[in-house]
Amino acid sequence: MIEYIVRKRKITLLFFTMVVLVGFMSFFQLPKQESPDIIVNMAIVTTIYPGASPEKVEQTVTKKLEEKINELQGLNYISSTSSLGVSSIMVETKGDVDPKQKWDELRKKVKDAEADLPADAKQPIINDDLNRTFVQSFAVTADTKEELYSLRTMIKSWKDQLRTLPNVADVLVEGLPKQEVHIEVDTQKLSQYGITWGQVMMAVKKENEKIPLGDLTTDKRTYQLKLAENEDVEELNKVIISRSKDGFPIYLKDIGSVKMATETVAFNSYFNGKPAITLSVNAETGSDVPSLQKRLDEMMLTLDKSLPVWAERHSIYSQNERVDDLFSDLTREMIIAVFAVLLVCTLGLNVITSFVVALAIPISLAVGLLFLPSLGISLNMISIVSLIIVLGILVDDAVVVNDNIERRLSVLGEKPLRAAVNGAKEVSISIITATLATIASFAPLMFLNGNVGQFIRPVPAIISLTMLASMIMSLTIIPIFRQWYEMRRKAGVEGYRKPAGLLGKQLTQLTHWYAGRLMPRILKRPLLAGMVGVMIGTAAYGLIPLTPVELFPVDDRPQFLVDVRVPVGSSLEETDRVVTGVSDWIRKQPAIETVAAYSGGSAPKMFGGDTAAGSGITAGQLVIRYNKKETKIENIIEPWTEEFKKMYPEATIIPKQLEAGPPVGKPVVIRIYGDDIETLRSLSAQVKDKVASLAGTSDVQDDFGVQRHTLEFVVNKELMEQKLVNYTDLSQTLRLVSEGITVSEFDTGSDLVDMKLFLQKADEEPSILFQRLSIANARGELIPLSQLAEMKPTFSTQKIPHRNLSRTVTISSDVKGRTATEVMAEITPMLSGMSLPEGYRFEIGGETSEQTDIFIDMGKLSILVVFLILILIAMQFYSLTIPVLVMSTVYLAVAGSLIGLFVTQTPLGFMTMMGVISLSGIVVRNGIVFIEFIEEARHEGVELKQAVIHAGEARLRPILLTSLTAVAGLMPLAISGDVLFKPLAVTIISGLLFSTLLTLIVVPAFYTVLTQRKIKKLAKKAAKRPDLYGPEAQME
Repeated sequence: MIEYIVRKRKITLLFFTMVVLVGFMSFFQLPKQESPDIIVNMAIVTTIYPGASPEKVEQTVTKKLEEKINELQGLNYISSTSSLGVSSIMVETKGDVDPKQKWDELRKKVKDAEADLPADAKQPIINDDLNRTFVQSFAVTADTKEELYSLRTMIKSWKDQLRTLPNVADVLVEGLPKQEVHIEVDTQKLSQYGITWGQVMMAVKKENEKIPLGDLTTDKRTYQLKLAENEDVEELNKVIISRSKDGFPIYLKDIGSVKMATETVAFNSYFNGKPAITLSVNAETGSDVPSLQKRLDEMMLTLDKSLPVWAERHSIYSQNERVDDLFSDLTREMIIAVFAVLLVCTLGLNVITSFVVALAIPISLAVGLLFLPSLGISLNMISIVSLIIVLGILVDDAVVVNDNIERRLSVLGEKPLRAAVNGAKEVSISIITATLATIASFAPLMFLNGNVGQFIRPVPAIISLTMLASMIMSLTIIPIFRQWYEMRRKAGVEGYRKPAGLLGKQLTQLTHWYAGRLMPRILKRPLLAGMVGVMIGTAAYGLIPLTPVELFPVDDRPQFLVDVRVPVGSSLEETDRVVTGVSDWIRKQPAIETVAAYSGGSAPKMFGGDTAAGSGITAGQLVIRYNKKETKIENIIEPWTEEFKKMYPEATIIPKQLEAGPPVGKPVVIRIYGDDIETLRSLSAQVKDKVASLAGTSDVQDDFGVQRHTLEFVVNKELMEQKLVNYTDLSQTLRLVSEGITVSEFDTGSDLVDMKLFLQKADEEPSILFQRLSIANARGELIPLSQLAEMKPTFSTQKIPHRNLSRTVTISSDVKGRTATEVMAEITPMLSGMSLPEGYRFEIGGETSEQTDIFIDMGKLSILVVFLILILIAMQFYSLTIPVLVMSTVYLAVAGSLIGLFVTQTPLGFMTMMGVISLSGIVVRNGIVFIEFIEEARHEGVELKQAVIHAGEARLRPILLTSLTAVAGLMPLAISGDVLFKPLAVTIISGLLFSTLLTLIVVPAFYTVLTQRKIKKLAKKAAKRPDLYGPEAQME
C-alpha cells in the first residue's frame, strides 16, 4: 500500500491538497466564542401565591409540585425554596439524560399538579433556558430615575429591534420597573359614603373590560364591530362607583385617585454613579460572537440616534472583547509554538526535511478542523488550546518515519525508493498502535458527563481527528518527499552523509555514548537499573500531600465582582444606599475604569462560573473593570475587604475574583437535613460558628437567613362569626395595604398594564394605618379591623428550603488563602464529631463534592484508558508482559508531573488530571516504537543485549526529538498562557521530560530482565519436554 502511494504520488498529493483547502475553509467558517456552549441540565419551576407565608407556600404549593416532579426518572436532585408568596423549585437531570425530553415530561407533571394548587396561586412558570451568558451588556444612563423611566417607550423599541437580529435569542432589560395603573382609595371617604372597596373594584373592572363584539354580516359586506377604547388613565377617575341617598353619582375621583405608576421598585442599576437601565443581549447556542457583535454595533449606531441629548449609552461588558484578547493571546502562543517545534526539528533534521515534517501540523490541523462543524464544536479557548496541545505531538509520527528512512539510507545504504518504502513500512504498525493509543487516552473524555464534560469536549475530538490525520500524512507524504528529495540531491545517494540538523553531530555523539557506554552498563545489572528508576518515580508520589488541590483556578480577567448583602429585613433603599456608597468609593480608587452597580439582586450573567450574589432586596453586586497594567488584583481584594468592614460594619461586602472554568458551586457547602425549622436553625448556627473559626474561611452564611420582622394579626374568631366576616374578606382587605389586589389589565394602545387597587397610606405607623381599616361583612356593613383582630410584632422565617423533598439548611462559605480541599479536610472531622438529633443528617456539597465526582469520573476514564492502551499493545506484540512494561512509562510520567506541580506549586485539579490522561497517550508512543525495534531485531536472530543496544541507538534521536517538540509546543502555554491551561501544560511538560529520561533506562532494563526470565523458563521446559518446547518443536 505504501509503495503504491509513493509511486502514485501525484494522486496522493492532489488528494491531500484538496482536503487541506476544504479544511482551512471550514476553519474560517467556524463560529468564534469565548468558551464552549454548555447546555445547562437544570430547570426552574416558579409559582406565585400572592401574600402567602413561606409555611403556607411550602405546604400548599411546593410540596404538591415536588411530589409530582419526583415521579420523573433520571433526576439528579430537586431543590426548592418556599418564601413569601413565591415557590421556586430547581430540577437537575443526570448527565446522561437528554434535558429537552425531560423538560417535556416535567411540563406534563407540573400540569397534572396544577389541579391541587390553591385557587389564588398563579400558573407555574417553567424556565429551562438557564444557559444564559450575555454577549453584550450596556447601560443607558441619565441624571435622574424619572428621566430614565421616561425612556420606557424607546427602550421597548430598542429591545424589539435588537431581538430581530440573527442569532439573538433574547434581550433582558433591568432597572426599568413595569408600568402599573394604581387605584388608591381613601378609607375615611369609603366609610363616609358607605362604600366597600369591593364595589370600587367591580365598578372599575366593568368599565375597563369590554367583550369583543364580533362581526356583522349583511348581503353585501361584513362589518367588524368595535367599541372605542379608552387609552387615557385619567378617564377612569370619572367611573361611577355608586350613588348617594339623594341619587347623586359618586365618582372614583370623589373617594380616591387613579394614576399611571410603576410596580414596586425591587431592582436598581447604576453605571459610574448614574442611574441606569441595563440591556443585556443573549446569543443563541453556537453563535459566532464577532459577527454578532458587528451586527449589534451597526444596529446600535442607528438606535443611538433616538437617544435624548441628556442620556448616554455605555458598554458594560462585551464578550467580543474577551474573544479578541483570547484569540490574540492564543494565536500568538500558537505561532510561537509552531516556530518552537520547527526549531527543535531543525536540531536533528536538515532545514528542508524539518519544513516537510512540520507540514504535519497544518495538514493534520486542516483535516481535523474539517469535521468540527458536524460535531457542533466552535472555535473557542478550549479548541484553540487543544490545537496547541497537539502541535508538538503531530510531528512525532513524521519524525519517526523520517528518521527510519534516514537510517536505512545512511546505515543500510538502501536506494531512495526502497528506503522510503521500507522505512515507512517498518514503523507503520508501531505508529498505528501508538496513534491509536494516543487517541484511546483522549477519546473517553467524550463521555465525561455534566458541565465539565461539555466544557472539555473539544479536546478529545480535535486531538483524535488531528492525530489520525498526522498518522496518515506521516505514512504517505514523508516517504513521497524523501524519495523525491534523495533522487534530486546534488551529492547523490552514495557516499558520506553529514549528520542532519543543527545539532546533528552532537546528537550522533550522544547516541554513540548512550548505545556504546550507558546501555552496556545498564544491561550488566538491568534489574537494579530498572528498580532505581522506578523507586525514583515512586518517591515522587510522596509529594501529593504537599501539593495544593484546586478544581479550577481564579480567572485573570480585567474585571472582578463585589458582592453586597445587608441585614435581612432591610429595605431596598437601605441596600441602595450601601451599594451606591460602595460604588462612589470604588470610582475614586486608582486604576478603576468603570463601575456597574446593582441593588436588589445580582448583576446580569456576563461571565462563566458561579457569579450570583443572591436575590431579593437585601442583595447587591458591583462589576468593576480595572487596568491590569496599573495594579494587580491581589493588591485590591484584601485591602478593600477590610475597608468595607469599616465603612459599612452592618453589611457584608466581599470583593471576589471571577472563576475560570465551568460552574462548580461554592468552595464550602454543608447541608443539614431534618424536619423542624428551629432545630435546623440551631444546628446551622453551630456549624456556622465552627466553619467561621477556621483559618481561610470567609462570608459564612446559610440559606435560612435571619428571621424577618413580622406583624401578626391574632383574630377573634367568635366576634368574626358574630359580625359575619370571613377570612377571605379579612385577608384581601389587609392585602390592599401591602401589595394591593389586581383588578384588571389596562390597554395603553401599545401594551397591557396591570391595574391594582390600594388603600391610601401616607408614611404612617402601621398601628395607626390598620386602625383606620374596615372590613365589609356579609350584609355590606363596614366592621373596624381593630374589633376583629389584635396586631402584634413578631419574627418569622423568611424562606424554607428543601432538597430532594426534605427540609434542609445549607451552610456555605468562601475561602481565601487556602483551597476548598484544605478547608474541607478540617471541617469534615468536626462535623462527624457533632451530635445530631435522631432523624437529622449532614452531607458535603459545593466545589469539593463536585471535585470528588469529577475526580471519580476521571479516575474511571483513566482505568478505561489504561485498558484500551493495554489491549492495543497486547494485540501488536501478542504479549501480556510488554503492555505492562510500556505502561510503566505512564507511571513514571505521572511521577514527573507531580514533581513539576510541586516545584511550581501548581494545584492539582481538573486540568492536571487532563494533563495526566494526555500523558498516557503521549509517552507510550516512545515505549511502543522502542520495543518494536528490539522485537524485530530479535526476530532477525540478533542476540538479546545487542538487539536492545541497537534499538537504543536507532531510537534515541527520534525519542529526544519527539519529546522536545511536544515540550516546545506547550512551553508558551506554560510560561504566558491562560491561567486555566497552565496546570495542563506544566503537567505534560514535566511528565514528558521525566518519563523520557527514565524510559531510556527503565524500558530496556526491564525488557531485558523479562526476556531473560522467559528464555530461562523456556530452557527449563525444553530440558524437561524437548518434544514440546525444543527448537525442533518450535520449527514445527
